[in-house]
Order: sequence, then C-alpha cells, then structure tokens
Amino acid sequence: MTFTAIVVDDEPLARDELKYLLSAYEECRVVGEAENGEEALQLVAKLHPDVVFLDIEMQGLSGYDAARKMLADHKPPLIVFATAYNEYAVEAFELGAIDYLLKPFVNERLAKTIERIKKIRARQEDWQEAVARVARLLGNNQQPVKKLPVEKNGTIKLLDYADIFYGRARGGGVQIFTADDSYTFNGTMAELEERLKRDGFFRVHKSFLVNLKRVEGVLPWFKGTYWLVMGDRKRTQIPVSKGQVKELKVLLGLN
Repeated sequence: MTFTAIVVDDEPLARDELKYLLSAYEECRVVGEAENGEEALQLVAKLHPDVVFLDIEMQGLSGYDAARKMLADHKPPLIVFATAYNEYAVEAFELGAIDYLLKPFVNERLAKTIERIKKIRARQEDWQEAVARVARLLGNNQQPVKKLPVEKNGTIKLLDYADIFYGRARGGGVQIFTADDSYTFNGTMAELEERLKRDGFFRVHKSFLVNLKRVEGVLPWFKGTYWLVMGDRKRTQIPVSKGQVKELKVLLGLN
C-alpha cells in the first residue's frame, strides 16, 4: 500500500540524501520538502501527506513544536523523527507506534521504517492509534520511561531495562535476551549501545552488549581474555574482547 510523504530538514544535503534513499521505495511517494517548521506546516495543510519525515533540531520552529501543530490538523500525518544526536527523541518517540531515523541515514534502517509504516498503513485503526500515541507523547513533559521496544511474533513488547540480560548482533539484526526468552530489537547494535550505556550496559564485544548488573561470574581465559557468566537460566557465557578487558575490570571492581 502506497503512502505520500514530505521531508523536512534545514540542511539541504540531509533533505537530498533522505529523498534519494526514499526514491528506492515504490510505496513511498515524496510530494514535497521544507527547510523549516513553518514551511512544513503550510505543506501539511496544503498536501495532507500521510507521513512527515521531520528533523528535530531546526532554526525557528523546532520539530517538536511543528509536530504538535501538525497533529492538530483535521487529517494529521504520521511523524517519523530524524535526529543526529537527540537521545530524548530516540527514547521517547520509539515508545509510540512511530519510528525515528538517526543521522547519517542508513538504508537498512530506513527499510525497517518503511516496513513499519506499511504495516500501520494497512489498518486504519492502527494508523489512528499511531497518531494518537505521538500526540500523547508530545504532550507529556515527563522524562521517558526506561523501556525498550522489542518484537516477537508480530507483537511489540516494552521491556524494562532491568529485565534485559544482554543483546547480541546476529544476521544483520539484534537479539535481546531476558532470563528465559529472546526478542528482536528493530535497530542496530550501535543504537542499542547508545540507548543503554548509561544504565549499566557495556559493549564487551563487537557482537555483545551486556547488562553488568546481570553478570554472575567471570571466567579468566587464555592470554588475558575473559568470559562473562550471565545470570539467566542457561548461565550463558559471553566472550570479552581483549581490548575491552581493562575497562571491564574497572567497571566490575576486579583487581
């Protein structure tokens, strides 16, 4: 099912890059672009696009404020935020049934965004609920809850950070493991690390991000390397890259 979109960013190169990437998707038809929030509001009122790819940090009217005004329209669009660094956007808006894109844009990540939009687009009630969730989040000034949206069998679940034992990169995606189950995180390992690193998580290996609070033991290995023993039911053992050993020992208070 096709959908129309406009691209809003105060950086011409960023707009051109995103438009170019979107041109590869037949289901997405870009009908306009804007360089600021005020111009974007005029386009939304005129064109009534299905989706707005909206930069957050812009001169003048911010992406947040522009989105609030867009959602007051009688036919509000779905918002996909774009940001280079705004962690609050990543944490807050992914909790709704929308998506976000980090700059520089990655085509593989954009493909997941397009698939998510298509699924929501397929059911009008899902589309309306997605818009409503964005509106609620934009109207909430509280700090976002510390939950990670993950998927399993087509259902989105919000995991408390504390319930996550580790994340593992596999097959171009990321698996999230709890004490006795696993899920899929709809993002990259780098995005997961950026989101969780201030909550006791550490990238012990290029393929593993570990909740240090869930580590139950450390196994010294050959040539100064280590394995971590997790506290899940399988007592999973996770390798530690040699380059990460020194920092890990400091974090765990090891001599």
